[in-house]
Amino acid sequence: MSAASVHVPPLPQPGDWDECHACEAPYRHRLLARGEKLRCSRCSELLAAPRVASARQRGLAVALTGIVLLVLANAFPVMTFDVAGARQSNHVFTGVQGLLAQDYAPLAALVFFCAILAPALYLVLACYVLTARCLGRSWPGDVRIWRLVEKLAPWNLVPVFLVACMVAVVRLDLLGTVTWQKGAVFVVLLSFCCLILEQLRENAGQEGDSRFRPQIDVRIRRQRALALVVSGAILYPFANLLPVMTMTVPGDTAALTVWGGVLELYHVGLWPAAVIVFLASMCIPILKLAALGWLLWMDGKPDYQRGRAKIYRVVETIGTWSMVDIFLLSVLVAVGQLGVLASVRAELGALFFAAVLVCTLFAASSYDMRMIWRGARA
Repeated sequence: MSAASVHVPPLPQPGDWDECHACEAPYRHRLLARGEKLRCSRCSELLAAPRVASARQRGLAVALTGIVLLVLANAFPVMTFDVAGARQSNHVFTGVQGLLAQDYAPLAALVFFCAILAPALYLVLACYVLTARCLGRSWPGDVRIWRLVEKLAPWNLVPVFLVACMVAVVRLDLLGTVTWQKGAVFVVLLSFCCLILEQLRENAGQEGDSRFRPQIDVRIRRQRALALVVSGAILYPFANLLPVMTMTVPGDTAALTVWGGVLELYHVGLWPAAVIVFLASMCIPILKLAALGWLLWMDGKPDYQRGRAKIYRVVETIGTWSMVDIFLLSVLVAVGQLGVLASVRAELGALFFAAVLVCTLFAASSYDMRMIWRGARA
């Protein structure tokens, strides 16, 4: 459905019948008390929640705070890395510059979008809609803009970037001295703002957003999702067999694969960091590909529909955490440019790994939960 043809029906009244936007089961609207939520009895999807004015105000305050913190997080260095008196500072954007300097523009673009551009658009557009709602007005395009906010939410990966910085510090401490800077405080606060805003969106969002449900072409969505899952499965072995980075320190140059990085952290006793990297970089991508493949194979069948809906929600939730390894690479590239003392260079495996991540994210967005509950193939 094109943007020009969007039609938003009037707000439903208590007693009106509607369809669940996840499984298309019929349900009846009713008045909801504060804190009460209406969920689908078939698929457990959230159908309605009371639009609380205070929630809108809190959401707007959090979004505005997030914009300020985003500016500060990018203005100040996150950390400094010191080896034998040589020092290198790291801003959020420094990793993008480092990847561009190493001719890895696709990786640089992905890091820039997920760590800077998507969070900025997410917060600014949320402010636009929530300001209109707090003023009791309807501004041009606010329904479509709120839908865009929802689509940007999975790409707002500031909390994942924070985890990558923590893992990077653990690894860099083996080579030199790492000192946290002011920017790290703002990244932490920004991460909390993004997480809080996600929790507030149910009660602070655009009125009528649940009624803005474009029709889906099941055949096209199935083909697109299947093509992306197959592409991701083909690329996955290369992402794990090829080195993702080369680390050079005095007397030693090591090309590290994803698994090699996990083993390195484990052998030096940093098993918590090893577990994080293993789960985020190895387990989540293959589990997500397997889950999406199973969902597509079961498409059109009436079996295990509730279980499939739960699996799809889990896939949507955990998928973006695979970006930890890409962010980790960008941080290491940013601070590990001290000539013969320490250097980090991205390798071809990182491109394959990023491609697998993008394939799984777009495959999940191409799949629609309504496909689970449609009994016959289209």
